Amino acid sequence: MPRAQQSVLLGRVALAVGACLPATGACSRPPAPPVRPNVLLVTLDTTRADHLGCYGYPEHTSENIDRLADRGALFTSALAQAAVTPVSHASILTGLNPYTHGLRVMHGLEENRLPDSCVTMAEVLREAGYQTAAFVSAFPVAERFGLHQGFETFDADFLVDDPAAIVAGDGTVSTGRNQRRADATTDRALTWLAQAREPFCLWVHYFDPHDPQLRPPDDFLRDRPLPAGSARELLRALYDAEIRFMDRELGRIFDQLHRSGRFARTVIVVTADHGEGLGDHNWWTHGILYQEQIRVPLIVCAPGIAPGTRSERLVRTIDIVPTVLELVGLARRRWPALDGVSLVPLLRGNASGPAPLAYADSINMLTYHFAPGISDEKNDMLFAAVDGTWKYIHHALRPAESELYNLQQDPHELTNLYASHPAQVRRLLAELRARDCFPARPPGAGRMSPEDLQRLRSLGYVVQTQPAEPDDN
Repeated sequence: MPRAQQSVLLGRVALAVGACLPATGACSRPPAPPVRPNVLLVTLDTTRADHLGCYGYPEHTSENIDRLADRGALFTSALAQAAVTPVSHASILTGLNPYTHGLRVMHGLEENRLPDSCVTMAEVLREAGYQTAAFVSAFPVAERFGLHQGFETFDADFLVDDPAAIVAGDGTVSTGRNQRRADATTDRALTWLAQAREPFCLWVHYFDPHDPQLRPPDDFLRDRPLPAGSARELLRALYDAEIRFMDRELGRIFDQLHRSGRFARTVIVVTADHGEGLGDHNWWTHGILYQEQIRVPLIVCAPGIAPGTRSERLVRTIDIVPTVLELVGLARRRWPALDGVSLVPLLRGNASGPAPLAYADSINMLTYHFAPGISDEKNDMLFAAVDGTWKYIHHALRPAESELYNLQQDPHELTNLYASHPAQVRRLLAELRARDCFPARPPGAGRMSPEDLQRLRSLGYVVQTQPAEPDDN
């Protein structure tokens, strides 16, 4: 080969080698992008905050949840946006209020499904490269309600009855046997978790405290047998036992994350969709808007959050989605439109300004059957606005029965100040009206009495959807 050609060839080789040699002399590739933190969302159905040890309950129901709170942040004043399971979960999963996402009721023939146009946290994270899965425990969060959106794996393998038998012709839902205990859900979740690649987004939903249909196993109750006494005393004790059993099963998931070395790189959020009356305000079940029903636990444990962080500021479950998206480092341009706000400034001690107003509603009108001889009749549409001090509950059908409470002075909502503080009522009612949250008519309006229908029409809630019956003459 001529010398000139040799020189050109050697020069090309030198350039090629030099292109991959940094100053250290080693050939390197561009660094791989960092793996984002995993996400574990746990929703505890029908779980009152004040029945957990980390919220001051003395009965030792929540050893694993309490330990998680010690490792991360606990919010003492977190409010759910509904006291109905699918409606509240839709807000948790989308960061939207019910009047925005459109799933307004569980019982009814319309507005009972999350629209496909809504974007869930799982959809956002899946698009960002997350492996997504959900393991749920009862029919009210099954695919029928649209809550499966964004989950590659959606495990709801517990149906005993045909869905047609669960939902009556008028849209009323009877969950009954169509649920599974926390141990069965945990088994499924752990099997998936063992092979999950990172980053993953896992939603685990437990239903145990919702009703006495499925009790903890006998060996679990052997150490703490249920007391003898009245049916109501027994049901209260069973409620605590079901929380204790659910907590034990959740601990199995935490243990697996620790053993695999993934706990420290996982954003963990534990919350509830709503609470339970348990006799407070002469109400046993849920579906209305007192604090024991919409004040929920909210615990966030994530990389960079100081252990033992506590916040008394009013927050909402719609704030979970933006908080998670910021904690995993997802650029805001990739977030969907949200009603909630990120709590990361609170978690890092940098929050300023007043807390946002909290909204909640309950639109279904029906009788809740809990146990033989125990039922609650709900005959109004309810809308709540809470600013941290004042709480207004608007009764749509019977405005004169609306309620106003000063939560700082009266946290158990025992003294209704509606008549004595009209300025606060006007202010908070104006907040509700500005949100356009009142439906034109309640789903399932045909089940209402003529008197209630007339009340709604007089208030502008009900629109004429059927032509008038022809005159016989």
